[in-house]
Amino acid sequence: MLTESVKPEPTENPVFRERLRQETLDKTILHTKYALWIASFVYPLFWFLDLLASPENKKLFLLFRLGVLATYLIGLALLNRPLGRRLAYAISVGVVFSSAFGIVIMIPLMGGFASDYYIGVLMALFVAGLFMPWPMKPTIVCCLLVVGGYLAVNLAVAMDTATLVSVSRPVFFLGGTSIFTIFANWGKERTRKKDVMQRMQIEKNNEDLKALDEAKMRFFSNVSHELRTPLMLILGPLEALRQGREPASTPEMLAAMDTNARRLLRQVNTILDFAKMDSGNLQCHYTATNLGAILKELTDAARPHAARKGIALSLENADRVPECPMDPEKVETIAANLLSNALKFTPQGGHIVLRIDYDADKIWFEVADTGTGIPEDKLDDIFERFLQVDNTLSRQSEGTGLGLAMVKELTKLHRGRISVTSRLGEGSTFHVELPRNPEFKPLERRRNPGRRIEDKMAAERTAALVGAQLEKRSDARTLLSDVEGAKLESRADSVAAAKNQAPADAPRLLYLEDNLDLQTFVANSLSNRYRIETANDGVEAFEKLRRFTPDLILSDVMMPRMDGYEFCRRLRADGAYDKVPVVMVTAKSGAEAVVEGLEIGANDYISKPFEMRELEARLAAHLRVHRLEKNLQERDSRLSAIGKMTSSIVHDLKNPLTSILGFAELLKADVEAGAVDSVGEMIDPIVLEARRLQQMITEVLDFARGKAVDLQTMPTAVKPYLERICAPIRDRLSAMGIELILDLGKDESVELNWDPNRMQRVFENLLKNAQEALVENAADGPPKHIWISVKPERQAIEVRVADDGPGIPAELTDTLFDLFATSGKKSGTGLGLATVRNIVVAHGGDIQALSKGSRGGAEFIMKFPLQIGAAESSDSHSA
Repeated sequence: MLTESVKPEPTENPVFRERLRQETLDKTILHTKYALWIASFVYPLFWFLDLLASPENKKLFLLFRLGVLATYLIGLALLNRPLGRRLAYAISVGVVFSSAFGIVIMIPLMGGFASDYYIGVLMALFVAGLFMPWPMKPTIVCCLLVVGGYLAVNLAVAMDTATLVSVSRPVFFLGGTSIFTIFANWGKERTRKKDVMQRMQIEKNNEDLKALDEAKMRFFSNVSHELRTPLMLILGPLEALRQGREPASTPEMLAAMDTNARRLLRQVNTILDFAKMDSGNLQCHYTATNLGAILKELTDAARPHAARKGIALSLENADRVPECPMDPEKVETIAANLLSNALKFTPQGGHIVLRIDYDADKIWFEVADTGTGIPEDKLDDIFERFLQVDNTLSRQSEGTGLGLAMVKELTKLHRGRISVTSRLGEGSTFHVELPRNPEFKPLERRRNPGRRIEDKMAAERTAALVGAQLEKRSDARTLLSDVEGAKLESRADSVAAAKNQAPADAPRLLYLEDNLDLQTFVANSLSNRYRIETANDGVEAFEKLRRFTPDLILSDVMMPRMDGYEFCRRLRADGAYDKVPVVMVTAKSGAEAVVEGLEIGANDYISKPFEMRELEARLAAHLRVHRLEKNLQERDSRLSAIGKMTSSIVHDLKNPLTSILGFAELLKADVEAGAVDSVGEMIDPIVLEARRLQQMITEVLDFARGKAVDLQTMPTAVKPYLERICAPIRDRLSAMGIELILDLGKDESVELNWDPNRMQRVFENLLKNAQEALVENAADGPPKHIWISVKPERQAIEVRVADDGPGIPAELTDTLFDLFATSGKKSGTGLGLATVRNIVVAHGGDIQALSKGSRGGAEFIMKFPLQIGAAESSDSHSA
């Protein structure tokens, strides 16, 4: 509530009291240490005075002084420990008292009250007043102890011989010095209080200045955003129209331009009003005005916006209030700001109520909503300039932070008052009171009758100009432009249609923008070159990334939920998208904003308002660079893979050669020895290894020729063919504990145009891969199986090769058929499955790998097109 509040005295402030206590304690400890070090040297030196004044007591006096010196050293030791800090005042008082008392116990031996040695006691008190920064309590205690100790010792020794004259002289000086010490420390304490208050005030002013500076920076950033975004939606369509690129949705685009022009006008008017206010030129022009009529007009203008958001809007008592003197333009601005805020922060299904009433002295109205509410700690700040409840880049609602400050200033200008009550999550109520009979100076009538006609003409002309300006500035559409809905949002299919305009191979663009008009305009403008996905903020963008992989990202900075900076920061932390170019679009300007964006990983910056030609050129440039980098990376990785796999291929080719040479040498030795019976046994492995070597060389040569596959196809009956080629393989697998199961159906007439030799290599490769997977994991396990199944389909034959082994890691299925992909095997050229794919594709078929198939392990699914006659036969058979 904007009412005068009585601020507590600074001395009553607990923060001030604690600050003063700490500083006084710190100074006391420091000064006591200094005093102890100095006194430790000076106090024993006064023994030479004792030697001159009382030679007969020199040893005793030396003992006294050494005792006091011991207390000094104990005090120094304590002050360097936590206990000493807690007992600092007691130690410092004890130091002064021990200094004085060491002299007091000498005085009876020097003549008692008649001795001038009490001057040493005066010096101790004087040092306490001059040097010790004590509060009043320790000062008074110290003075009482010193004076009391002097009187007690001397009266105890010389009570019978003391006279009033002898006692009064030292007591007078000791008492006067004590009073001086007390007043000195009282004055120092006041000075310390003022010093602490001034420093705290300076610190507070410094913090306030920093906060104000930050608020102004946010304000300028917000103003820049609030001015540049509407400008973009005015200049952008105008640029398109000027260049003859007339948008398909011209009426909606013109409506968007009108809305943003009004929004721009409203922001400019607000800034100009504040400039007038600061210069003292903003005044109220009072006229008899019906407040109910103003609120009714505003409510009627706001009903479409409320209905669009699903908010119930009502006005109470508008017809029963009388006319009162007020400035209608400024009161309308007050009400429009409050109503606009309520519409912004009230969710769907909420309520907004405007109430109006009056009494003998004032007329008042209030705007109550069931919106998000205001945090209690922000209630005192919401009417301050530049401040917003949510001042982050990801705030939910746009604004400059001047609206409620303007409401406050215009209310004060009417000599009224405004207050707010709010509960977080339940809503807010703003209450505005205006005086019914404000004090204002009416325009003085000219006393010269001859000027009446000229005055009337001038008044009519002025009224016409003021009326026109008032109509322009107070137009309800302009005042409520902040809550105007997106004019292009009604064309929800426009962005979806835009996505289908680009070619199928066009680059993919993800565009983040919370302003739906701007989002639609830019998406439509880029739709002929890019396949576009749009998002309203960073959170929605990450949801889109789950099903859409962009080649380029264009992102606004200031968005709700997750702003552009945070989106870019998280994007760069994700390895899947850390190389995707990001172009930031922002209303911010200056090197600092650019550096901030580039540091978190943005590739480029473009400021609003921008020309579409500039945006298109920047996007195209980054896309070219990205493609070039991607091609270079792919080439580097391919060359690296070829280098690694060349070594592997040479090694794998060397193994069968070594076996052939070994068996050949054994065969030669047997022949020379005449052991002809073993020749057959030696030739079989040589032939087997030679065929293996031939297969490897054939695979390498196929790819060396550009992966071209020469087929010599012939009609091949699938079932007999598979039974024939699998017979020798089945025996070999059986010896390894692996059962090969053929599920080929009963129809032996199904034929495919196959190259028998090439297809044999396909099945041998697939069966060999399955065998290796099963053997590698077959240690003392259950029986292992491999299945080959054939299933006729419409216009195709499906052939499956499956096993019940460990399967293929899911992350390898996408690269399984790539060149040199060995899937972690210890041997092989990395060409086997690539060869399989090429042969299947050359037959017009297709192959797919499942990491976990129907049998539990890896499964390869091949589909081959049927011949026309065979297809008809298959269809009739299945029917």
